[in-house]
Amino acid sequence: MAFADQAALAEDPAFRNRVRMAIVTAAKDIMGEAPDGMSDATAGKRQALAYDVLTGSAMFVDRFTWAVAANPAVTGESPDDAIQFTVNSSWDDLAGVRVSD
Repeated sequence: MAFADQAALAEDPAFRNRVRMAIVTAAKDIMGEAPDGMSDATAGKRQALAYDVLTGSAMFVDRFTWAVAANPAVTGESPDDAIQFTVNSSWDDLAGVRVSD
């Protein structure tokens, strides 16, 4: 998919709503996860982003939508589970988790 197509996808209202639902779903799951195997820094950053999403998801739609649209395998016709997988895969990056965490 060309960059222009990915940018158009990131601006598509229907796609943005699907991503918004995926980030709320991920946030709900992350708030309930046990930090097993994660450092305190990683778990804290993941849960801080989850809390912020659950209390104001609209402000995170742009960030996540662009991250999801940057995956060339995701299109407007992608199933919801592909969008959810891409949101979940992008979570640590958008939460600010670093390799050193």
